Amino acid sequence: MNANQRIGTLVAHLNPPNLHMEESSVMSRSNCRAKGGWPGFKVAILGATGGIGQPLAMLMKMNPLVSVLHLYDVVNTPGVTADISHMDTGVVVQLHIMV
Repeated sequence: MNANQRIGTLVAHLNPPNLHMEESSVMSRSNCRAKGGWPGFKVAILGATGGIGQPLAMLMKMNPLVSVLHLYDVVNTPGVTADISHMDTGVVVQLHIMV
């Protein structure tokens, strides 16, 4: 899979066709709602299993403005997702492995 296909896959995960926000809308916690979750922002971390991605994922998991956390990496390390998921917050964590 080349770089353009990977970018396309990321965009498809983060912007499903039926959930596009209007361009004129102002991003705020009240008008950003994750599917089935609390009002808040969707956050994607690329390189989530690296030395910077792991602490960043932890900080985003603790952030009250975040409702969904997408973790992307080329390495299959589901332990990072499991560790982050066990933190007691309302943020939904999803791992996406780019091959």
